[in-house]
Amino acid sequence: MHCPKCTNDMTTSALVTPDGVEIMVLGTMATGHRPLSAQVCSACGFTELYAAQWTEEIQHARETAVLEAEPIAVASAEPAL
Repeated sequence: MHCPKCTNDMTTSALVTPDGVEIMVLGTMATGHRPLSAQVCSACGFTELYAAQWTEEIQHARETAVLEAEPIAVASAEPAL
């Protein structure tokens, strides 16, 4: 892809936090969150953001993240006061 401002080549990169967690964009209720990627021109700095298209892979990742985020109830051996 070429930059629309200066015609140099643009590179694609996933957007992640400093901890390495992928940044997501909220879609519709039917599609849920989708990962963002950026097209960046290293010559002039022009940047475009793109949300991934909804795929089975994204749905699986979303379901896995929801399952991992749910708190796990742990029964206490001590009697309640």
